[in-house]
Amino acid sequence: MRNLIKILLIILFAGKIYALDTEEAIKSTIEKNSKVKIAIEKLNESKELIVFSRGAKLPSIKGTISGTYKNSDTTTKTTSTTTETLSDSYKLTITQNLYDAGVNNLENERSEILFNNEIIKFKSTIQDLILDAIEGYLVVLNYEKSLEVTKKNYDSIEKAYEESKTRFDLGSATLYDLQNAEASYAIVSTNLFAAEQNVEISKKSFFRVVGLKAINLEDVLEIDTLINLEKVLVNSLTDNLNLLLLTNDIKNKKILILKKRKSKKPSLDLTGIGSYSDGGRLEAGTESTSASIALTLNIPIFQKGQDDSDIRKFHSQMLQNEMNLIDYQNELEILIANTFKDFKINQSQMKSNKIVIKSIETSLSSLQEEYNIGTKTITDLVDEEEKLLNAKVNYFNSKKDFLLNYFKLKSLDGSLIKLFDNYLPSIN
Repeated sequence: MRNLIKILLIILFAGKIYALDTEEAIKSTIEKNSKVKIAIEKLNESKELIVFSRGAKLPSIKGTISGTYKNSDTTTKTTSTTTETLSDSYKLTITQNLYDAGVNNLENERSEILFNNEIIKFKSTIQDLILDAIEGYLVVLNYEKSLEVTKKNYDSIEKAYEESKTRFDLGSATLYDLQNAEASYAIVSTNLFAAEQNVEISKKSFFRVVGLKAINLEDVLEIDTLINLEKVLVNSLTDNLNLLLLTNDIKNKKILILKKRKSKKPSLDLTGIGSYSDGGRLEAGTESTSASIALTLNIPIFQKGQDDSDIRKFHSQMLQNEMNLIDYQNELEILIANTFKDFKINQSQMKSNKIVIKSIETSLSSLQEEYNIGTKTITDLVDEEEKLLNAKVNYFNSKKDFLLNYFKLKSLDGSLIKLFDNYLPSIN
């Protein structure tokens, strides 16, 4: 598994010394996030269901100790007698169920299912946090890149604005040129402020989820684009966490129905009782010991129709779960198809944005030369700089969405959490 993570990181990320990569970010998220700690406590709580159900098959042992003080006066015509006695008794009762029609076995099986449900919920919590960590990681990177190009755009337009003011003062630029440059400068100043705030806020969000400062994040290069839609769909039918939870809920309802049906059958208990009593603590008395073994057959005769009502209720709930399972399978297939579609669209957008950027950079270079010889105005340069900024921001956004949709696909087919199972807390 460790090798798999390394291969993934080699594919996804460029190595940088002292940089924070996604593996470290996700590791920190799993170790520090409070949602994980809460999920672990829920697991510990659900373990007691198994302990309780297993204990139901063990014998019940009860000990009783009692002491009795008795004072009695007896008066006749000739005598008067006062008698004091202090007696104590000890009793041990052991009860063992011999036959319950399999109810306890069913409850054991049900407790395992309920515990497995909590494990699935635990994994779902981890998976959602992994997605949050990856998204936060990519958002910070995206905003940092956007801030970088926005600063360059700001510097270029600020320079153009200063040149426009100088040329206007010298009479070689019109008021219209100056106002255009001033408007562009105002816009890019706002863009720069927004980009700076986006970076700061995204870093705070990243720290809240991951518990680490977003400093020196490794840039994402590329991922395996050969992900297959059909394979994702097939894997999701067996590994999707929500599907597993719905399937377990159906199993749970089936067991509850069986338990209610078996509760109508007789049960057989064996009871052993041993007792000792001493009635002569104050005066000479009587000591006695006794022991008995009894078989008790319990036969349900009339249960007010409550079991039948519960059976109908559980049966209805099971049918609802089965319909929910089919509905979610269809919904999941559509969700995967849409996510895969967006994944491929983002991939195409990245390629087209690269072409647009290259085209604008070529055009900007030509415009710069024409501006130097006086055939193009500063407005032409400013407009082209803004186009370049927008094209680069569009590229960063498409790249971020491309990567996010890839990891969403991995979460939908249940394989995302497997990439980082080395960092999962022990749940045994």
